[in-house]
Amino acid sequence: MEDKKDMQGIIKEHINLELIEPGVSAYSSLGFLHLEIFSDVCHREGLVLYEKKATTAVNKIEFLRILIDEAGIELEDHIVEKIRNFPDVLKDKKHLQSFLGVVNFAGIIIKDLAKYRKDFLLLLKEIESSKWKWEEIHTQRVRELKQVCSNLPKLAIPQDEDELVVYTDANDYRWASVLMKKTTTGEEPCRYTGGLFSEQQAQVWHINEKEFFAVWKLLRNNPYFYLLKSLY
Repeated sequence: MEDKKDMQGIIKEHINLELIEPGVSAYSSLGFLHLEIFSDVCHREGLVLYEKKATTAVNKIEFLRILIDEAGIELEDHIVEKIRNFPDVLKDKKHLQSFLGVVNFAGIIIKDLAKYRKDFLLLLKEIESSKWKWEEIHTQRVRELKQVCSNLPKLAIPQDEDELVVYTDANDYRWASVLMKKTTTGEEPCRYTGGLFSEQQAQVWHINEKEFFAVWKLLRNNPYFYLLKSLY
């Protein structure tokens, strides 16, 4: 089956697994029981798994430059090093796009990434290279992102019994949200997300609508969606 969404729909219909976009990467706390059910579903529905690309029954995987294991989720070390190796002053639009593209691999781990991206918007919209104007604020933002990516937290993986909390923040131009799990000592982050409002959204939406949008975006893109029954 070529349609990835159809494949995900079939799997979700039969198994309560966590499917992580954009591939069909599945996380399950029931291990081999779900693996057996998954095998039966693939056989019945005619789903084909390529041997070189399909991995099963492992406790640690690399997925889209992210390492996932029983202890949590973190960015691969070589991606952090690649971010550090970028110069503080980027020479043109392509260079900036390359830098932000690498930073995006850490998008779910960086708190309020949109705050840093905002100051690059005009540079990304610039078509003529002759109008490229790098300023001190851009250098500052690059340095800040490199510093943030050098000290990223390890995200927690929620379990069925965990109590989850969503925090949001929004202002005139950006929104941010984070999914936290409660622990005996406080709270641990499970996922960050955020973005910039369009001009129309920024002008028309009330602050309550912006906050609700931040909640919706977090839940919509959350790989732990099925665990949200205990959400506050």
